[in-house]
Amino acid sequence: RAVVNGNVAPTVDFLANLPKDHPYISLYNQKKIVLCVGQGRWEDEGRRTTAIMRDIFAGKGIHAWVDFWGYDVDHDWCWWKKQLRYFLPYVLGEQG
Repeated sequence: RAVVNGNVAPTVDFLANLPKDHPYISLYNQKKIVLCVGQGRWEDEGRRTTAIMRDIFAGKGIHAWVDFWGYDVDHDWCWWKKQLRYFLPYVLGEQG
């Protein structure tokens, strides 16, 4: 079981136990999935769980953009706004 802050992480646990041939995999691959985390202040748990998700996605053949930003990128509003501007065109289909 995947544990985050002492609690079972339902999404991580669900995906980790999903068979590779489950029909959801092809549904996920029809969508654009983005996970982003900084590596600065307050990001330790986020880095750890994002790495877990990255590995699960890779192991299940789920196509996702998993992006680890720099060590100067904190868990804070100013960075979330930059990340939103960066990823939104991709999610909306305005870039490849």
